[in-house]
Amino acid sequence: MCLVSFIFISVIISRFVIKEKSARYLLLLLFTVFGFLSADYHLQPTDDGMLIGVVKGEGVIREAGLTASGNQKLTILCDLEDTDGTALQDVKLYAIWSGADRYSVGERVGFSGELVPFYAPSYPGGYDEELFLTTKGYDCKMYPETIEYLGKDTFLFSVLARGRARLHSVLDSILPAEESGIMKAMLTGEKDDIPDDGYKLYTKAGVVHVLCISGLHMSILAMYVAVFVEKILGQSRRTSALVTMVAVLGFLLFIGPSPSAVRAATMICIVMLGRVFFRLSDRLNNIAAAALLILTIQPLYLFHAGFQLSFMTVIGICIGISKMEEKQKKHRGKLDWLKESFLVSLYASLFSYPIVAYHFYSVSTVSILANLVIVPLSGLLLGFGILSAILGLFWLPAGVFAAGSVYAILRIFKITCTLLIQLPFSYALTGRPSGAVILLYYLILFWFIEFGKRKGSWKVGAALSAAMFCAVFENALFRKENSVTFLDVGQGDAAVISTYDGKMYLIDGGGVYGREFGENVGKKIVLPYLESLGASKLEGVFLSHPDSDHMTGLLEVLETIPTDGLYLSDFSFEETEELLLLKEKVENFHVPLYTIKMSDMSEEKDFVCLYPIEDVAFRDGDDNHGSMVLKYTYGGTEVLFTGDISAEDERFLLEQGEDVSADILKVSHHGSKYSSDAAFLQAVSPKAAVISCGAKNLYGHPHADTLKRLEETTGEIYRTDTDGAVLVTLKQDGTFEIETMTERKPLYEDLKEKLEKQ
Repeated sequence: MCLVSFIFISVIISRFVIKEKSARYLLLLLFTVFGFLSADYHLQPTDDGMLIGVVKGEGVIREAGLTASGNQKLTILCDLEDTDGTALQDVKLYAIWSGADRYSVGERVGFSGELVPFYAPSYPGGYDEELFLTTKGYDCKMYPETIEYLGKDTFLFSVLARGRARLHSVLDSILPAEESGIMKAMLTGEKDDIPDDGYKLYTKAGVVHVLCISGLHMSILAMYVAVFVEKILGQSRRTSALVTMVAVLGFLLFIGPSPSAVRAATMICIVMLGRVFFRLSDRLNNIAAAALLILTIQPLYLFHAGFQLSFMTVIGICIGISKMEEKQKKHRGKLDWLKESFLVSLYASLFSYPIVAYHFYSVSTVSILANLVIVPLSGLLLGFGILSAILGLFWLPAGVFAAGSVYAILRIFKITCTLLIQLPFSYALTGRPSGAVILLYYLILFWFIEFGKRKGSWKVGAALSAAMFCAVFENALFRKENSVTFLDVGQGDAAVISTYDGKMYLIDGGGVYGREFGENVGKKIVLPYLESLGASKLEGVFLSHPDSDHMTGLLEVLETIPTDGLYLSDFSFEETEELLLLKEKVENFHVPLYTIKMSDMSEEKDFVCLYPIEDVAFRDGDDNHGSMVLKYTYGGTEVLFTGDISAEDERFLLEQGEDVSADILKVSHHGSKYSSDAAFLQAVSPKAAVISCGAKNLYGHPHADTLKRLEETTGEIYRTDTDGAVLVTLKQDGTFEIETMTERKPLYEDLKEKLEKQ
């Protein structure tokens, strides 16, 4: 994304420098270069003198919220001390508190616990906690064992936090829970109380930006202040500009900084300064100044989704406005305002689509229409929202009365979004586009905006479009490589097979026993990865056996993605709670259920079932004996999936004379001591083995004896608990490549290394 942004903005700069003959547009290039060169330095671990292990500390809570699991997440500015007496001051700590007590912003607390490292993403497209928290300025992370309340803090920040809490309380009193959560987000930037269904609705309609403090909110606030000072108080434009600047900066201080809010506040202040000194401002120069300010403070924001979306969207809006101003020079009809609004909304959407697809794997095709309703009404909504909150602070009944308008407008928003997402193709699952695709998209967009009406320009546009087509379908057209990804789902199994022609298969889906359905690894890990691949359908899902660590996540996926069939071992499994859940969910999701046994194979013969054996029962009642053993073949490379079979099953399988040889082995039962018998491993003779297990799991997997046997028979051993997801690329010529998430470097680090080598 950094490289794409750099090249695209360089093209835009070239256009303005050449056409406008103004070097000031080079500021646009400055912020990108500065962010790229500075990012690596800012991402270096800030652990010079940082404490490790168990520490105790004292500090003030700066932020408080809730995690998805209901625990409290706290930002604590504190001093730390370890058991040896070594101290560190002014540390920004990210703490996850699972205790019953709840703590508020502005409270001084004492605490103790063990510092833990930030998590890097464990699967492609996964949440990068390390980058996110480092960008936010955090130094370390902790799951506190104890927290003790010490008193209230009187600093300005704490006073502002208590003011936000008071405002939240008023909104809760004058509005229903759903509407209150939305208004908290629009007035203070607090999104924790937005219902999941409401957030998904706004996301699918492409108007989730109204739930974030952005240029829309800041501009409306500035307009209200300016109108009040000029029209009601009768002050001059210069006075109005100064008051507006103070109001905008005060609001930014009240809600706290975010990339979109800082960008909007900076641009408004530049415009207001122009009014004070009787100078006209330039839109693109304002964008560059805002970006430079943000990246000077924290260059890592260059890789932040909010930063990229905010700036690319506002660039689109500026271009849309310039096109609108060109049309205004001509005669304007009565409905031209609607056309102009549509034009601005169109450009904003076109410029934001690639960034949205890259970070969220989907785009809303109805966002242009939704914004035609949402954006004009947002001014009224914010006005009534501010009025309701102020009245509620002094007299609650008056706030309730004024909040009726807020409720009515939010209902219009909800009805509009609900109707629009019912339209065909309103929400497109794109998967994560490559950097080349994004670059080509912006080149095509830029070319048609600037040169689309010129004679013969269609030839260049057609060439760029053909290049993007080849980039999108490059694997299907040229390389024709399939992939097998062993996901890190903790103590469980989950593997995704993706073919060059767009077919997707899932083998097991992981699962954490006792965790609620809908909050398990299927929703948290497997489904996001499938979405990053653009999987709109699964051709087949294979469940080795109905244990929760293989099945629960799989069922969560089936709830969301259409599936042609679920394949289960033809084995007399015990009627356990897990098996009953499987039957219930499969029936509810209308997924065909098939059973397979030894020698069954797919029509293409790429999947062959080697186990279980028909009509064979075991006296010990262990359902692991029914685990499916599945061999997948592509280009001559064979991958063997062994579920949770034991050494006894392995010996039984060898006695049947089945060909178990494979290039890649998914080690059975997470590396248990009682699986992966030496004779079986010798028969498989894998070039690589993958162990799917959880970090520091209670079972001690993988066992030392198993690792020793694997080392004697296997070329390379990979473990999801230490390597993260293991990605295997299968090529047509029978070769394969293996990459792990711990080996993967972020784009900016990879580019930096390549540049240094040159």
